[in-house]
Amino acid sequence: MKTNLKNWSIAAVLGISLFDFMGTSKVEAAEVKASSPIETKTLSQEEIEAKKEEIASQIKIFDENNKEIHPYTTEQLKGMIRLTEEQPTDNPIKVLKKTYSTGYFEFGSNIWLGGGPGSYGKPYKDPSTTIITYKGTARAFSVTAYYNGRNGPGGQAKKISLPGGWKGQMHMNWSLKKGKSYRFKFKNESGGGKITINNATLWYN
Repeated sequence: MKTNLKNWSIAAVLGISLFDFMGTSKVEAAEVKASSPIETKTLSQEEIEAKKEEIASQIKIFDENNKEIHPYTTEQLKGMIRLTEEQPTDNPIKVLKKTYSTGYFEFGSNIWLGGGPGSYGKPYKDPSTTIITYKGTARAFSVTAYYNGRNGPGGQAKKISLPGGWKGQMHMNWSLKKGKSYRFKFKNESGGGKITINNATLWYN
């Protein structure tokens, strides 16, 4: 399904376990939040449901073996999506202790968080949330968490892949094994061009 999200003000949340699913299963989360226009169109309930279904159909989850998994039905995924107007005012990430912010960066193939070209970046212990502010209209890309190895990344822990065509912020909540450190790789999934990011902030303990 071809998607065009740039004119929608959305915040799509996948698999939030802090509220509705506490104590049931480990879940990845991905949020896309578009920049608010000067005048926001009021959506009907039918339009809201249609947009939720469109977003849910495009979110992909991969396990540590890089196998795409489908742990939820479309209706369950739609139940985990919130439009910007539906978002609560409380911010659960404010309790986290440390942050790392990148500032502007761009890449054509891939790049690791906390390091430049040719580097595997830095490991971060108990990462919880990543907020990415894209510059311009997003191209398709993914962010993968790898276990920290002796001299670089180990095996894949979790991967979240997002479609292109939206403007604004992307918010990922990671459900990873506690007490471990991880490295994060950004990869261009669009088949060409550059990924341009104004800022990426990682919350970790």
